[in-house]
Amino acid sequence: MDAIADGPQVQVKFVTQQRQFAIPETAIQTPARLRRYGLSQIINLVLQNEGEKQRPFDFLIDGEFLRTSLAEYLEEKNMSTENVLTIEYVESMLPPTPLSSYEHDDWVSAVQAHHPGGFLTGSYDNHVRLWNKQAECTQILTGHNGAVKAVQWLTSDGDNGTLLSGALDRSILAWEYNHADNSHSILYECRGHTGGVESISLNATGDKFASGSADATIKIWTNIIPTVSDHIEDVTETRKKRKTVKEDRILKAPISSLNAHTGPVSAVTFSSTSADTLYSGGWDHSVRVWDIENSVNITTKNCEKVVHALDYSQHSGLLASGHADPVIRLWDPRSEDSSVVKQTLSGHQNWVTSVSWSPSSSYMLASGSYDGLIKVWDIRAKGALYTLSHGKASKKVFSIDWSNDILLSGGEDNQMKIHKVQDMTDRAEA
Repeated sequence: MDAIADGPQVQVKFVTQQRQFAIPETAIQTPARLRRYGLSQIINLVLQNEGEKQRPFDFLIDGEFLRTSLAEYLEEKNMSTENVLTIEYVESMLPPTPLSSYEHDDWVSAVQAHHPGGFLTGSYDNHVRLWNKQAECTQILTGHNGAVKAVQWLTSDGDNGTLLSGALDRSILAWEYNHADNSHSILYECRGHTGGVESISLNATGDKFASGSADATIKIWTNIIPTVSDHIEDVTETRKKRKTVKEDRILKAPISSLNAHTGPVSAVTFSSTSADTLYSGGWDHSVRVWDIENSVNITTKNCEKVVHALDYSQHSGLLASGHADPVIRLWDPRSEDSSVVKQTLSGHQNWVTSVSWSPSSSYMLASGSYDGLIKVWDIRAKGALYTLSHGKASKKVFSIDWSNDILLSGGEDNQMKIHKVQDMTDRAEA
């Protein structure tokens, strides 16, 4: 401690909600010249962590990360060294590490991870692919006549499972697969959109899903597997188009249509805490909150740019949105103010096309952009914690998904990339 205890001092009370790293909450005379590394040394000394047991920590004052020395912080805030600073500390997040790449025949426009260890991708070659962790493609699902823009797991039980895919051919296909005998089949086709399907989301109870489309509508569907086709009014299809329809497919109609957007709906995502609450974003520069049980647009939040991506955090209750600019916006959907953004995150150099919250933290968020980069954020910091390259320079990122300790990305370089991310469960308690 003597080696770092020189120069002007300030009284600091260190606090944490991570119990395994707690120290007595008494004020400590601390050199004002210290930055994050020196403050980490103090915590490790008090904890008697030596050698490999030493941990790096981040430090927050009034909810914001300290990125300067204590002296510089005090000067910026017009405070003196006579003040007692209460500083919260959390274990630092380690840098994500690249694991592997999965080659496709065309752009990878949709990715989704799954808890048992499989991955799901949709591509501009019109195919859906299932992958295992050994980078082996276990199934190629062929049935769409257009680029696959959305994929969604439904169920998985060992070698068997079901999933959804949505494409620019205006259809949503429900699939059943079996890895044991390498088989798959189309359970039914969802028909009702008159434009390409851009996004699909499953609700918290798994009995309904929503789809957003370039036709400016959102359709709500049940997850019940039909035995006969519903009556479909297909008045917008041309005769030539109708001839391409597979006659042996069972067709399903939506149970409702949500019609408030005035342009393409590019993103839909359900609340993970309410099965009937849906969020949507579109080209009309709006983020909307829906009660799907009553088909009511509860709240509309307006911004100045097209909305490309949305994700809801079950931990913070916040919505993150990506737009046709480099800025990520955070919204509180519970707020009644229609135009106030809670927070913005800047750092990308091009449009933000995908956002994904950490499944275990209130603060951690990932984003993908047309600048070819993936950024990992702690929303308490002013800048990104880490910037990851998806692939070749200037190749756009179209889709990302953060699931447990895996961060997936897909893009213009025909690759799905996997990064391993530190489990943030303990840090989420901070």
